Amino acid sequence: MRALLSSMPAGAHLAEPDRIAEFANEAYRRMEALTEQLAAADERYRALFETMPLGVIHFSADGSIIGANPAACDIVGIEVTAMTAWPLPPVLQAVHDDGSPYRPEDLPAAVALRTGEVTEAVMAIPHARTGVLRWLRVTAVPNAQDHEGSQPGGYAIVADLTEQRRIEAARTEADSAREQLTFLLRAGAFAAATRNRHELVEHAAQLVVPGLADHCVVFLPTEEDTLYATSLAHRDPARSPVLAEFRNHRIPTAGPMAIQVAFTTGTSQNLCGAAAQLSQWHELDPGLGDTLARLRADSVLAAPIMAGRRPLGILSLARDANRPHFAESDVQVAEEFARLLADAMANAETSAREHNIAETLQRAVLPGTLPAVPGLDLAVSYLPASGGVHVGGDWYDVFSLGDDRVGLVIGDVVGHSITSASIMGQVRSMLRAYAIDHPHPGEVLERTNTALARLLPEAMATAVYAVLDLATGDLTYANAGHPPPLITTGTGQAEYLDDASGVMLGAIARLSVSAGQRRLTPGTGLLFYTDGLIENRCRDIDEGLGVLAAALKQPGARTADQICDAAESVLQGEPSRADDVCLLAVRLAG
Repeated sequence: MRALLSSMPAGAHLAEPDRIAEFANEAYRRMEALTEQLAAADERYRALFETMPLGVIHFSADGSIIGANPAACDIVGIEVTAMTAWPLPPVLQAVHDDGSPYRPEDLPAAVALRTGEVTEAVMAIPHARTGVLRWLRVTAVPNAQDHEGSQPGGYAIVADLTEQRRIEAARTEADSAREQLTFLLRAGAFAAATRNRHELVEHAAQLVVPGLADHCVVFLPTEEDTLYATSLAHRDPARSPVLAEFRNHRIPTAGPMAIQVAFTTGTSQNLCGAAAQLSQWHELDPGLGDTLARLRADSVLAAPIMAGRRPLGILSLARDANRPHFAESDVQVAEEFARLLADAMANAETSAREHNIAETLQRAVLPGTLPAVPGLDLAVSYLPASGGVHVGGDWYDVFSLGDDRVGLVIGDVVGHSITSASIMGQVRSMLRAYAIDHPHPGEVLERTNTALARLLPEAMATAVYAVLDLATGDLTYANAGHPPPLITTGTGQAEYLDDASGVMLGAIARLSVSAGQRRLTPGTGLLFYTDGLIENRCRDIDEGLGVLAAALKQPGARTADQICDAAESVLQGEPSRADDVCLLAVRLAG
């Protein structure tokens, strides 16, 4: 009204009554229009308030609820009339991520009223009707202070994060399951491929860290009823030396530690809050207790490595406080890995035992000593495979045929087992017997093949048989599927005798073998070998043949032993041999 009067022209207050009435009507119309606008704004606000997907709670200066929209009521599960207080009633006690309850003074509305600042927090409350925990993001917005500086209340905007959390949890669970499956596939492949027990145990902990745990230790028992650490891995290089201190301790098999309980009961132990329990283990060695304290493990999972009912060891996993505790799925993965280790350890022990038996049998059927042949320098070498049972089929032989003739044999029975070693002894005897009656090398191999096909139909073998006439230097040789012999001279030349190759023994019932001939001059060397010398996982047979020829091309006179040494040099730098190797070196004197 004051604004309307101020807009009247000078002297208008002295005007006629109708003029005053006109201004009064104008003022009324403007006030009516303003009232309608305010009513429309209020209706829009109320409609927005009622239909907003986010919950909105209007609270007063003392924290009591003035109003709440339907979304807010639906989120918490109570009617508007029941929402008469803030903080929430005890039945709707808000909790943090870790499950601890919110104190009333820490709730967003209380903080906003106290500080006058927008406050946001994530909390969980049980739905009043279903009891299901609902995760909420609550943003409390205080109203502007009045002219007296008081806080007149504010609004809390509530967003339901439950579905988002569920999706994130499902995604996390799927990622975890994928990681666990990948780990088990990798662990299974490692366990299946490793035949050395020491290598198996040594690398087990490294497979676990950091995917499943922050650190891992594999403990094995001793005859003194203690456990000692054989394999250790920590994701934090700074704490690896602390973990290594486990090697200095012999831990009794019985006691309160998770690894001790797992060993004595044969069941997995999942321990939470491990650091807090250290003070309760009074029987623990002080040095071991200090090591455990400095490792700061919060969760410990100990899975026994069992062979039937007999514990072979303990797989111990640990996580720091910043990672989730081990879930049931983690326990299942650890137990499955422990089973893989148990099977692999048993297989490694069996392989080692069979390897020793096969090697012993093979050495027993190989010639104990070489015959003394005037005018002929002889040397042999047998190198067993590095591990597993890859041994048993290779052999060499040297025998006199009379009339200054010498029989030279190298061979390899197909397969790597105790059976292969046994078959090798029989094939060697067959070939020797036929060599006495039949001077031609090709015929000897043909007859040996016939006997092998009839007497040992499942067996196959490769072989080279050569006859050397010491009086003339004539060498006659036949090859049944074996790598070709190599001639070497003192002038830096090396040549393979690859012109008489044939099919391996036992592959077909009737075999026709041709023979090759060469005249050796005095000082010429001859090397027979098996395929383990030239073929491995890193190179094929052609590359191996090239490397061997280069090794024997060095100029200068060589003894038979030196020829063997030069041949063995091609194996240098290989960490292991997957196959055994037989060498027979011959040098014609002169």
